[in-house]
Amino acid sequence: MTLTIRTFTGGPLETHGFLVFDRAGRAIVVDVPPGQAEPIAAGAKSIGATIGQIVITHPHWDHFADAASLRELTGAPIAAHPGAEPRLRDARTSLFPVDGVDFGPASLLPDRGIDEGDVVDLGDSQFQVLFTPGHEPAHIALFEARLDFLLSGDVIFPGGHGTLDVPSADAGQMRDSLLKLAALPGRTVVYNGHGRTTTLRQERHWLPKPDVDLAQADRVRMPAESQQLRKS
Repeated sequence: MTLTIRTFTGGPLETHGFLVFDRAGRAIVVDVPPGQAEPIAAGAKSIGATIGQIVITHPHWDHFADAASLRELTGAPIAAHPGAEPRLRDARTSLFPVDGVDFGPASLLPDRGIDEGDVVDLGDSQFQVLFTPGHEPAHIALFEARLDFLLSGDVIFPGGHGTLDVPSADAGQMRDSLLKLAALPGRTVVYNGHGRTTTLRQERHWLPKPDVDLAQADRVRMPAESQQLRKS
């Protein structure tokens, strides 16, 4: 059993989307950044892969801006956490204004709701859906236990967690989500929404203990968002 992951990066926050496929040409996509629908569809076609599902980790505009276009190109249904729907319907509610960026009319209605305990199938592989709020109340991540990799969205990054300086972020929920991820094997490779990959072993030194209060000890900001997000 082997899976391959290709990264597609787009938008002003340099957001990653992922095309994940097996040797039989079965594929899923996790997040679809601005301007990446056609490159992802073309990438799948070039390797003879069929996209069976599109998963949105959380309803921030930079992660779902081109998802509706990719669904139209491929016919693949879109899955997201049930709580994400209100913010998927109106991208302007999901982030503070970003300098020079027009969120426009981006709107998305998912085909399926997925939550903690659900499974996303890809051939012989199964991704466990983990509910990981904190950066966003309706945030999910996908964990493939047999291959030990995590598609984490904006929860964990090299050296720290996703920013809490966005609407509806919650330090207590972020702490609980990080504790959940800390329980996964250290060899787990983390594919996050911005920047380089890491492993959970590399992040052990800062991951919180149960008594840590991130509201008081918030020490990390997501690189792209921390530099560009501005409160109105």
